[in-house]
Amino acid sequence: MTPSTVTRFARDWAIRVVQWNAARNTIKYGVHGYAAVRGRWLETVGKTPAVGNILTVSSPKAGSQWMKALFDHRVVQQHTGLLMLPQLDYQARLGKKFPAGTFVPGLYCSYDEYLQIPKTRPRRVIYMFRDPRDVVVSGYYSTVKTHRKLTDRTLEAYRDKLRKMPFDDALCDLIEVAAPRLHEAASWIDVDDPDVAKFYLEEVSQDPRVQVDRMLRHCEVDLTPTELETVLKDVSRTALQSKDLSIRKDTTESHYRIDRKTFRDVFKPQHYETFNRVAPGLAEKMGYPS
Repeated sequence: MTPSTVTRFARDWAIRVVQWNAARNTIKYGVHGYAAVRGRWLETVGKTPAVGNILTVSSPKAGSQWMKALFDHRVVQQHTGLLMLPQLDYQARLGKKFPAGTFVPGLYCSYDEYLQIPKTRPRRVIYMFRDPRDVVVSGYYSTVKTHRKLTDRTLEAYRDKLRKMPFDDALCDLIEVAAPRLHEAASWIDVDDPDVAKFYLEEVSQDPRVQVDRMLRHCEVDLTPTELETVLKDVSRTALQSKDLSIRKDTTESHYRIDRKTFRDVFKPQHYETFNRVAPGLAEKMGYPS
């Protein structure tokens, strides 16, 4: 059962409100409640899709929003029959199963934590790697510039702290804070699990046609050439950046940064030292050059 146009509209409206409204968690839980009811109905009438759940996993700033756009694209959704769940802090509820017939974006966790999520039906997992040094650089710019205002006062206080610090000191501080996320990514490097397919964001950017097709086929989605071209056009960085800016309206900053500095542009000796201390050898273990 493919989610109806009305359901999709309501869900998209809710997500837009979620992005900007202080009461977003209430709306998120409402969508999750609807998904649970829908999932039970699918199971009762025997209409659960062959792949009952698709999960996209990564570190923050490693393609999670792009994967969300890909698997929630109307063409892809018509093939999967899955309803996208709004993101929650799933690390706080790892023992809870996901409803049947849902796409779960934005999972930030280690492989061991992932294994705690009950598997009650066939599922597929896409794990996205990104050079961890670029993850922290992108994280810095998101934290101080492009991310929406948070309702968590502690996190907002930390963002203010970084904004007031000299750039070099702030980046070192963020690398320290990001250590747990870097260790989570490390836990996926040697994973050999038939449900899990691993990708690299840099390779997706360089050859999206091949990588997206491979990603979708892992999830048993077989698009026609015309469908694939439509999806690639709509989830290109330019298209997603334009869409993001149209929603924000009051700013020229986008989640998809216009100024795309990498670690090679901004890292100084103190940043390399801090990174190598908190995550020794991580980039090389992932296959990235030092």
